[in-house]
Amino acid sequence: MAGIPEEIIEEIRNRSDIVEVVGSVVQLKRSGSGTFKGLCPFHNEKTPSFHVNANRQSFHCFGCGKGGDVFKFYMERENMPFLEAVRLLASRTGVVIPENSYGHHSTEDAVRKAGSRERLFEINAKVCEFFRRHLKNNPDGNVARYLESRGLPQEFIDKFKIGAAPDAWDEVVKYCRAHGYRDDELVAAGVARKNENSSRVYDFFRNRLVFTIENDSGRPVGFSARSLEAKPMDGGKYINTGETPIFRKGKLLYGLSLARTAIRDKKFAIICEGQMDAIAFHRAGFECAVAPLGSKLTTDQGKILRLYTNTFCFAFDSDSAGREAMRHAVEVCLPLSVDMKVIRIPGGKDPDELFKNGGSQAVADAVNSARPWADVIIEELPEHFDFSTPVGKSQAAAYMAELFKLVPNQVELESYVKATAVKLGVSEEAIFAELSGVRLREARKQEFAKNKTGDDKTKAAPRRKYPAALLTLLELALYNENTARCIADTLEPDELPDINLVSKAINIAINLALSGEYETLDSALNNMLNETPEPEISRIMVEKIEWQAPEKAVIDSVTELRKLKRENQKRKLHAALAAETDPAKRLEILQEINSLR
Repeated sequence: MAGIPEEIIEEIRNRSDIVEVVGSVVQLKRSGSGTFKGLCPFHNEKTPSFHVNANRQSFHCFGCGKGGDVFKFYMERENMPFLEAVRLLASRTGVVIPENSYGHHSTEDAVRKAGSRERLFEINAKVCEFFRRHLKNNPDGNVARYLESRGLPQEFIDKFKIGAAPDAWDEVVKYCRAHGYRDDELVAAGVARKNENSSRVYDFFRNRLVFTIENDSGRPVGFSARSLEAKPMDGGKYINTGETPIFRKGKLLYGLSLARTAIRDKKFAIICEGQMDAIAFHRAGFECAVAPLGSKLTTDQGKILRLYTNTFCFAFDSDSAGREAMRHAVEVCLPLSVDMKVIRIPGGKDPDELFKNGGSQAVADAVNSARPWADVIIEELPEHFDFSTPVGKSQAAAYMAELFKLVPNQVELESYVKATAVKLGVSEEAIFAELSGVRLREARKQEFAKNKTGDDKTKAAPRRKYPAALLTLLELALYNENTARCIADTLEPDELPDINLVSKAINIAINLALSGEYETLDSALNNMLNETPEPEISRIMVEKIEWQAPEKAVIDSVTELRKLKRENQKRKLHAALAAETDPAKRLEILQEINSLR
């Protein structure tokens, strides 16, 4: 497969425990002997439908249908081709892929594409080293002096891989060229830019404090850089790496690779406004803190955090921008049905100032005093609306209704409505009436948009792709080797051609059982799914079904498939009979129909 020897792929798969790999990004709970479940990382859900089977080293989501082995998980999670998933897992497990192992099965373009993403990782790691070294080698530089003024110890500078970009045009470019990287690769990695007029390639980050951005596995994928000048010449106060194949700003959280374990241990995540705030919480002992790359949390970032915990604590500034960011975060996270709290910093300070002035205890006091999001927003309503007038109360009710429309849980909703009604001095029915109006306007807006685009989502339920008897036969083929042999003895040789993937999977199981290689069945099916995904097969692979009488079930399933085949043949013959006018040919068709009976 993909030109890499099967034995190499199999070694990588055997060394990659799918429970460990998936468990690094999904909170898995044991649901049986060798089976685990959790919230799906590929779609939004409240009830866990994502299952992992440790014995078969496979996963399947009963909600979105995605499934496969450890390679497929990486392919779906990181949006990468199979070859690249193999390379990454090989690196993770220490398996060496020979450079000449690609062979003629893989085109040069496929090899180039598989390697390009890894090259981007390598470039970011090299540039991270360069920035860190430049900071250490320039203790009197403006970045080093700034970090000293903020009281940041070397331990945390190293831990968070903080560095400095030199005040130069091509120091990074020259450094990377010396290590064998091409200019086009540097531009693709986002560490350099190309002048379209002169074709000159120059450094993207210059004269800035640099924060390394890692993915959740701890690999550098980009940078966020802060200017220490009053009026920076090359952009705003903060600039980030542009979008690249490995850097998606809205899907990354600063500090997550360092915070994952603490988030699970403490059972909550602290979401800050900036990098220095997140670092301050870590210094204070709250290593569960992260920060979005920008002031606003995205839906994707919320979904990622929800894989680790169901409780979010927002620690934004108390100024107008911080309050707006907090409301936006609430709007983003309400549909996720998570418990949200707000950490208020005394005196309107930010977390970094609080730690600097009050130490770890002051930060702990603020965290322990975190309050439910609704209480905080409701208490602030008088600052924005005039409660002495009916119009002011109406505006406040409408303001809250825009948030309440996003609440998916009725119990939560009633609690929020009650608190708002008490604050405004109106009935709960009045708040619900305002909410109904908001929902009605929203529905009309969506209806208008649907009519305008002609997009009608109302469709009939899809027909089942495979007969139930065929799926049962696959379940039996995967039950054990003896049952697979029983299927081979019961079926006629031409009764199950490879007309679809389920039939193909059954035939694979039969052939492996007959050849004495049944123990390789899981790998063979996972290889097939990596090339052509099929939710029904991955579903069956993660399910654990105990059969009391498997031989009888085989006979029943084969009998039902034969019956379905006869019914299908009869339908075709009746259609042909209705269209035929020649008496002799009609008689032949009738005889065929009678023979089927």
